Amino acid sequence: MPFKRPLSSHTSDDESISSHDGPSSKRHILPCNIKEEKLLLVYILQAKIHPETMSELAALVENYKSERVNKSHQEPSVVSKLNIELTSHAEKADVIVTGTNMRRRLERHIDWSIAKTKAIVTPLWLRDSVTSDRPLPCGSYVAIHDIEDETSRNYDIVQDTSSSSPFRFSSGPEKETSWQTEPDEPIDATEVKSLSHNAKYSCLRSSPLVCPNQTLVNEIDIIRRGRNVEGEERSMLSYSRAISVIKAYPHVITERNFQDLRELPFLGEKLLSMIEEFLKTDRITDAQKILADPRFQSLSAFITIHGIGPHSARRLYDLGLRTLEELERYYEVRPGVSDEETMSLLDTEVSANTEDAVEKSIKIGLALRHDLSQTIPRDEVEEINRTIMRELGHVQKGCKSVIAGGYRRGKPQSNDVDIVITHADWHIGSQKVKGLCRKLVQRLYEQGFVTHVMHLSGFHKHKALRTHHWDSLEKALTVFVWPHNLSRRRVYRRVDLIFAAPEVFWTAVVGWTGSTMFQRDLRLWAKQKKGMKFDSSGISRRHDSKLYHPSTERDVFKALGLVYVHPTLRNADA
Repeated sequence: MPFKRPLSSHTSDDESISSHDGPSSKRHILPCNIKEEKLLLVYILQAKIHPETMSELAALVENYKSERVNKSHQEPSVVSKLNIELTSHAEKADVIVTGTNMRRRLERHIDWSIAKTKAIVTPLWLRDSVTSDRPLPCGSYVAIHDIEDETSRNYDIVQDTSSSSPFRFSSGPEKETSWQTEPDEPIDATEVKSLSHNAKYSCLRSSPLVCPNQTLVNEIDIIRRGRNVEGEERSMLSYSRAISVIKAYPHVITERNFQDLRELPFLGEKLLSMIEEFLKTDRITDAQKILADPRFQSLSAFITIHGIGPHSARRLYDLGLRTLEELERYYEVRPGVSDEETMSLLDTEVSANTEDAVEKSIKIGLALRHDLSQTIPRDEVEEINRTIMRELGHVQKGCKSVIAGGYRRGKPQSNDVDIVITHADWHIGSQKVKGLCRKLVQRLYEQGFVTHVMHLSGFHKHKALRTHHWDSLEKALTVFVWPHNLSRRRVYRRVDLIFAAPEVFWTAVVGWTGSTMFQRDLRLWAKQKKGMKFDSSGISRRHDSKLYHPSTERDVFKALGLVYVHPTLRNADA
């Protein structure tokens, strides 16, 4: 498993690095005239928390306790707000701090019957409570959302639960909603039955990550990619639609059920003849010809570089360039080294879409291509998210995030990391997140986590009649790297940070979760069937620009008149 180091000899899997469960000579004693708040026992689960972070959290508590005693001696009339200690036994704890956000992973270390009686929170709760000098409500820091209600209810034993509102997405103070829909959340069989594999729109179908006919899908996708690099958009879309239909077909295609395919949309005679050929030979002649074509090989390699699309790839090919090594010489870059300065994009006066900015992006992508082409395991994706949200906590407290993209659709490996971020306060959150993207990127750059910014854009108002589909959210497409550390390999990663106001947060999550064809059909369904406009930055009615503000992810589908489709069933691309 990545990022794991042997634990030091004085710790074990079921012990935190500090323990005070009974009377001890090491415990801090407060003067008798100090008002003592209820003792709050905290258990830190080591799994999914880096050893250095464990040490930091333990030191945070111990230092706070020492400072608390010193202050109480200096100011005897002080009222102590936070009386906190670490325990090495989960069953004795009032609060369990964990780095995991999935039930099945928590259950590897803590019995579920015990977990349901505790407040299960992220490490940020501990940091913020110490900083605030009081135990903060757990609603804003829920770690395992299967027991979000239990976490808030179990925390009622701790004082001050009414002093700060739990994280809520609502149109008013009475309406509270769930925070996260996890990719490993059980799929609702009733909802799946309401979906139809022969529907015209992929947002009405169930599309698993790997389908019964995945080999056939991969073969057709070669033809789609060939049309894409040649700029044949209409033909490419036809193959994309055919792929999305086959992805949702629940049976292995054989000669026996071949005729059933004629009842499916977007499978014309040409596609059917290709499928028939595949059933006989396990190959499609057109696909194999494209795959062997040197031009296709060059163009396909070129478009793997950020900033190079099909049009630019063909232009470079026409200049006589054939390989990525020749591209490196053309752009004068050194493999593995990028000295391009991109932090000037943080200056609001500088446009992120200038020709110079695009060329810099290409040079960065070329120089770091060996790292950026490596896929990212789920554990690292989660750690990147935790790290970024920890750094964001230093800039603006009260923010929440969801990892979107292929990770959320269940992919074991991701090409990049998409993180959608908002503020917890429904009423003033839009002001809180405005301009926050630049501040976070600056912080990540100063801390050594971000080396380059490939694109930066600010908020724009959602427009019901806007025809292009690059959303109007504030976002930064960055190059992320772990600082030098002997326990971790230094690899450059693509990390996209997307900021959304609370009222459009769930729309942004749906939009950035994908897949491409699923999103395309969501937009088409909204336009053709509902007279609405959908993209990541909002939902509106076309005839009067009325805006919809979904308070949960399911509300997004409900607003569009759709059955909810689980994230892992939105894989309508190859």
